[in-house]
Amino acid sequence: MHVGWDMAAYMGARAVRELEIVSHNLANASTVGFKRELLSNWRLRDLELPDQEARPAYLDVLSRDFSQGGLHTTGNDTDLAIEGRGFFKVETPQGPRYTRNGCFRLSPERQMVTTEGYPVLGKNGPITLDATDRKFSIDEQGGIHLDNSLSDQLAVVDFPNPQDLRPQGHNYFAPGPEAGEEMEANEARVLQGMVEESNLDPVEEAVNLITIQRNFEAYLKVLDAFAASDRKVVEDIGQV
Repeated sequence: MHVGWDMAAYMGARAVRELEIVSHNLANASTVGFKRELLSNWRLRDLELPDQEARPAYLDVLSRDFSQGGLHTTGNDTDLAIEGRGFFKVETPQGPRYTRNGCFRLSPERQMVTTEGYPVLGKNGPITLDATDRKFSIDEQGGIHLDNSLSDQLAVVDFPNPQDLRPQGHNYFAPGPEAGEEMEANEARVLQGMVEESNLDPVEEAVNLITIQRNFEAYLKVLDAFAASDRKVVEDIGQV
C-alpha cells in the first residue's frame, strides 16, 4: 500500500509541475524565438526496503526543445532570424546574455539594441550602424555592410551543451557550468527582415494541458481511495 501511496502522490505532484510548464509554454506561444520547455521522467534503480518491498525512484528532468521555429518575414531591416543552431549575443547589466529573439531596433545613437535597450554585440563590441548614407545590410554570415563596405560581424555563437543554458527572463539565457565554452556558430544563417517564431504548436500544447488536468484528477481519486481504505482498516481495528 505504501508504494501505491508514494506513486500516486509522486504522479500528482508531477502533474502539478507539468501544468506549470505547459501553461508557461502556452503563455509564450507568440514570443519571438521562444523555445518550449519539456519535463522528462527518468526511472532510477529500485530502492530496497527492509520489508523486501521494492519502491521505484524517479527523477524529473527539465529540458528545453531547441528545434527551429518557423520563420516570419517582417521587412524590418533590424529584424534578424537565425536559421540553424546559435544565439545572438547581447550585453546586459548582468553581463553577456544569449537569445534567439532578433527583434532589434536602433537607439537614438544608431546603436543596434534589443527591445529592453541592451546592445547587440558584434565581433568588435556593440554594433553601431553609423553609415554616412544611413543604409546598411546584413548578410547570411552576419556580416554588417555600411557604405558598401564590411564594418563588423554579428556575434552568433553556440555552446557544446545548450541544455545547460539557464533562462534569465525575457527570453535570455546565461551559460551554466556544464554548457561548455562559447564558440562561433559557423553553420548558422542570419536572415535580415525576418524573425523566428516560437517552436511550440499551440494546439498540441493545449491538448497536453487537458490531458495533464485529467490525469491530475485521476491521481486525486486514487489518493482518496487509498485514504478511504486506510480509514476502514483503522475503524476495523478499533472495533476489535
